[in-house]
Amino acid sequence: MREKITMKVVADALGVSASTVSRALKGDTRIGIETRTRIIEGAERLGYRPNPMLSVLMSARRRRDGSGEVGTVALVTDYHGTKGWREKDVCNWEYEGICRRADELGYRVEEFPMSDFGGDCEGLAGALKARGIRGVLLGFTRDRKVLSGFSISDFSVAGLSTYFREVPVDRANFHGFYNVRMAMEHLSKTGKRRIGLMVPEINNRISGYLWTGAALDWQRQIPEDDRCDPFIPDKWDDINEFAKWMKEQSPDALIVYKLPAKSWLSKIGLRVPGDVSISYLFRDREEMARWPGVDGNLQEVGAAAFDLVVEGLNTNRLGVPEHPKEVLIKGFWRDPE
Repeated sequence: MREKITMKVVADALGVSASTVSRALKGDTRIGIETRTRIIEGAERLGYRPNPMLSVLMSARRRRDGSGEVGTVALVTDYHGTKGWREKDVCNWEYEGICRRADELGYRVEEFPMSDFGGDCEGLAGALKARGIRGVLLGFTRDRKVLSGFSISDFSVAGLSTYFREVPVDRANFHGFYNVRMAMEHLSKTGKRRIGLMVPEINNRISGYLWTGAALDWQRQIPEDDRCDPFIPDKWDDINEFAKWMKEQSPDALIVYKLPAKSWLSKIGLRVPGDVSISYLFRDREEMARWPGVDGNLQEVGAAAFDLVVEGLNTNRLGVPEHPKEVLIKGFWRDPE
């Protein structure tokens, strides 16, 4: 399939930002004539064609704010300041997608950590209004209900995954059901019969319980002798419960998120891949480089969440939606790099 030529593709090929490409193609005189010419000729050579619907939406946005300047969308977080979530690959993948889409659409993203406001929702809302920021993306947080008092009536708000899940807004998330189902089908085709899912309870909840939903639905459709109940522990260090589960269920393949499956298997005398194979629902680059598994396509999850914010801004749809929707992004199988 031929690659779709987007502004991002043109920007990467020419070594500039997507916003620079956008401005150059509009004839913005703030871009030097030599750079403008290079970008226009490069876009034509690559076969770039503008998206007419996107052009209409961007023109409407510029008419509303009157300035044509880049707007700001607030990324609200509550993860130990600005650094905690940046240490996790899963968060960085989503953030990369958010920033890429913002650049493509002519916006910028600015983080607003709740720690800067002492957890005060009114302070956050006041700061956003003072800056004229109407777009808000609810992002990385620990499992705390800190935004229960945040009034969103004046903002276009969308949620990333299940962060700040108590706020009833449109959301984008990974397609947990599809991803686990795809992994089980893939492993089954390689000859695995008893496929076990092992993920922490808290992360299963973040998936909207779609991980276990897919695993249980899979068991329903296979012979009874091949069925293997999922292992969903509340604690991440309970090797005794794991050993008991392995003895009872006897899986020949594991689909793992976060839990130290390889170490536990070694401690109970089982070899990988001799006795049990392991594949992952990837959470970091190291796993992705060394093991097979499911890439959750988290960059696209971040981009889709940002699209929901912009959709609200372009249609002036503010506050709590009457019928909140959830966009689910499908992942894909990948073997070690």
